[in-house]
Amino acid sequence: MTHARLPSQLTLCAAAVFALTGAAQAQETAAPVTMERIQVTGSSIKRLAGETALPVSVNKAEELEARGHTELKDLLLELPQSQSMGFNSGAAGPVLNLRGLGPMRTLTLLNGRRLANEPLQDQYVSANVIPRMAMDRAETLRDGASSIYGSDAIGGVQNFVMKDTFKGAKLKLDFNAPERSSPGQTKAVAAIAGFGDLAADGWNIYGSLDHQSKSALFKGDRPELYDGSALTQLGFSVAPSNKNQSPIANYGFSASSASGNRNNNNYNSSFATGCVAPYSLPTLGAGSVATPVSYSNAGCYRDPNFFDAVSDGSKITNLFAKGSMNVAGGHRVSLELLHSAFTVEKYRGMQLPSSNEPATTYTIPSTSKFYPGKGITPLVNVVGVNDGTNSPAMFIDSTKTPGTVSALNMNNRLVYFQWGPGELGAAYRNDEQINDRLVLSAEGSVWNWDYRVGLNYGHSQRNTATGGGYLLYSKAQEGFTNGTLNPFGPQDAAGLEYLKSIELRDYVYRKNEAYNKAIDATLTRELMQLKGGPLVLAVTGELRRDEAKVHAAPLDYVAKLANGNYNISSAGVVLKDDIVGENPTGVAAKLHRDIKSVVAEIDAPLTKQWSVNGAVRSDTYSDLKTTTVNPKLSVRYQPMTELMLRASANTGFRAPSIMDIQNPTPEVRQVQMDDPVLCPSATPLTTNTGTAVPGADASKVCNVITDYWTKSPDNSHLKPEKSEGWSIGGAFEPMRGLLVTVDYWSLKVKDVLGALTLAEVQQQPAKYSANILRKADGTINYILTSQANRGDMNMRGLDVAATYQLRTKDLGTFNFKLDGSYYDKYSFSVEKGGAMLDNVGILTGDARYVGPNAGLATAQQIVYRWKHTAAVAWRLGNWSTQVSQRYNSGLTDLTPRGTSTYTDVKAYKQYNLSASYGGIKNLKLSVGVNNLTNVYPVLTANTRFDGYLLSNADVMGRAYRVTAEYTFF
Repeated sequence: MTHARLPSQLTLCAAAVFALTGAAQAQETAAPVTMERIQVTGSSIKRLAGETALPVSVNKAEELEARGHTELKDLLLELPQSQSMGFNSGAAGPVLNLRGLGPMRTLTLLNGRRLANEPLQDQYVSANVIPRMAMDRAETLRDGASSIYGSDAIGGVQNFVMKDTFKGAKLKLDFNAPERSSPGQTKAVAAIAGFGDLAADGWNIYGSLDHQSKSALFKGDRPELYDGSALTQLGFSVAPSNKNQSPIANYGFSASSASGNRNNNNYNSSFATGCVAPYSLPTLGAGSVATPVSYSNAGCYRDPNFFDAVSDGSKITNLFAKGSMNVAGGHRVSLELLHSAFTVEKYRGMQLPSSNEPATTYTIPSTSKFYPGKGITPLVNVVGVNDGTNSPAMFIDSTKTPGTVSALNMNNRLVYFQWGPGELGAAYRNDEQINDRLVLSAEGSVWNWDYRVGLNYGHSQRNTATGGGYLLYSKAQEGFTNGTLNPFGPQDAAGLEYLKSIELRDYVYRKNEAYNKAIDATLTRELMQLKGGPLVLAVTGELRRDEAKVHAAPLDYVAKLANGNYNISSAGVVLKDDIVGENPTGVAAKLHRDIKSVVAEIDAPLTKQWSVNGAVRSDTYSDLKTTTVNPKLSVRYQPMTELMLRASANTGFRAPSIMDIQNPTPEVRQVQMDDPVLCPSATPLTTNTGTAVPGADASKVCNVITDYWTKSPDNSHLKPEKSEGWSIGGAFEPMRGLLVTVDYWSLKVKDVLGALTLAEVQQQPAKYSANILRKADGTINYILTSQANRGDMNMRGLDVAATYQLRTKDLGTFNFKLDGSYYDKYSFSVEKGGAMLDNVGILTGDARYVGPNAGLATAQQIVYRWKHTAAVAWRLGNWSTQVSQRYNSGLTDLTPRGTSTYTDVKAYKQYNLSASYGGIKNLKLSVGVNNLTNVYPVLTANTRFDGYLLSNADVMGRAYRVTAEYTFF
């Protein structure tokens, strides 16, 4: 059962696999080929790669490199079946999102087995943990596969397959730099070495190393994307910005300003001279264009182009090793080891005190040398009564603020202000993810049964730490009190030294771990001979334990109460701490659940033309106290060499994650809002627009800081999501060398897990009154917006792929490839019985469209009507080149910025060009240009974006890539 001999004329489906992977390009003759039966993603039965009835896309590692990929994030962006938002995906790293169902509904495998999930959400695996130098290919199953793999495979499966063996040694250096500037550069080094020949020596061992670093790109590095004249049509220049918290402090005499009192930040000593570049910009405030006009918010605001990142920085290190040994009697034993670590430098802007710190403002006494009027910081000019006890209006000019002008009478009053450490730059946290896996496996034959067994141990860890730009509140306040720190201008040498000394770097304030421990065994046997070949049965059993470990919040900087206890709620939530901008989180807990699974699969080639494959899987989850059963049936019909038809139907499921079910503590977030019941507003999503009802205290119900829980400790009511799907299609070869595949698919999901959004509660408080928990005085204690089985999803689409190979005698070999996906339908409801919302080709800020992403993302899934990748490759002797295109169709914006009528979000297409030369002994050189035409992301007036749709585009601009690969032996 292990090998089969093919004639020189490959079967249609085997030819399809060769064409898709690029192997046909390297095959210069039509000599007989020996094809090994392998385990193809989506089945437990080994077969020739082209014999499967399932729609599987294959991308070889060499092909990805030729397309200009510098990391696996690029594959996720290019896959037509994936709606991944990989470019600026934040601390999670790039994750696959097949069918736009959300990353939690795509199963990511390494060599056909699970890895430990990212431990914070416990719902996905980042592509950053996959080793690239050892990768042979990436197989994408575009079909539900719960009948083989269990939970999470509703949208499909992404299986990264490493090299089975490797002999020799290679070193690869890679450098990618934007044309515009040094930020955004990617530098990488990779190596692989292996010894032993499995066939000749009976053993092989190899190891690989990948290391990559990428620097962050800031808005100031691409100012035309944020300050260009093209943004005028998008409504950006209609209203000036109000002043916000700035490194050049806006100040006043009241501590109550955090709840809206303007006196706290009524003045700015640098405003008259234009604030201080590059940290701050002057503004007259949004009220300066209002009716009646108001200049009460004139002052300085932080320059977002200086503090806000477009793309975060990252570092990735992956180690992979595999050893294989043949054992007498036809057995093979293998050991795989993976260690991956990647850190995302997640930029967070400039961090300011919040309600979690001792106060939301800093203060400065009159004894400080920086106190206004003491000789360093000038007094501001004001108009009106100025008796040293009041707060007159700041003078702007005689036309805007007419009246008698005088210097503000400070009267040695204590000054209150909000301020951020501009000289430290943008604050960033280091989100480090570690993924380790050890797999011991064996395969062979015993008593006419082929067997595969494996022991799988996986561990992941996520450490979230302060990177740079974070301060200790108490130390900053001490610096203001003793006159070391200057809140009204740049720091002097002493102030800068002190500022750096109180910066809290590399402090881990949140730590989570996850474990995946499993043993699996598959037995396969030919039962009888049918007209088309052997009837094969495969039976698989798996015992798996998933574990999650949450570490307690570190107490180093947690505030204490008068009784000596730490200021932590009964639920374990830190209420007061000394870290400006981040809060220690975590309640010590170790969670686990056991999963028992049994799979039966049968493959029946009824005739030479007809074959049927059926599978059924049963999974029992200990914490769900339920058993799911999911069947799948696939049919393949090949009436002639040039035509193959296939169809499949399946059910699937996604179990709530262990953190969903057994979450040890609420996840508490805060927002400033109006109480939707006691301070109702016609625009409830805009704070400070409500009016207190009679009898309610406006200061307690309007424009107040409100807690809302995105996770709840009690989730015993959750049940698995369930799906039903089918596909029908096939492949045909209308002419020699041209292969076309078409698959029409349908998928329905019910009991979709999703969190209630805060906006839903704000807009429909009567409907969700049970989710608004109140204190004894009637004010809001917290709002519950945690997970529930809420709605349904329904989608249909068409996958199309075509490859064509043209061989010429003198001009070399040409390969053409197109891989595309068309959405006929994508609709969903966010709650049972709710309206089905259409989401194909739509961009919107409507809060209802967050529904399918709840629990991971906080933005609408962007589903393009059509998306494709296309490539033309050429090879002649030692030379090869390729040009590729990534394309997605345009969108219609349903919620453009209020004053804009720009609703047509254009299509996006990007070209990459690469060329390679292998004529130097042991050396392969490659050069490439990514984003060849230097295309910008497309414009959008949607309020969720700053003028450009960045999620699926390249903001680096044109970039140049150089790669050198040297083979030692």
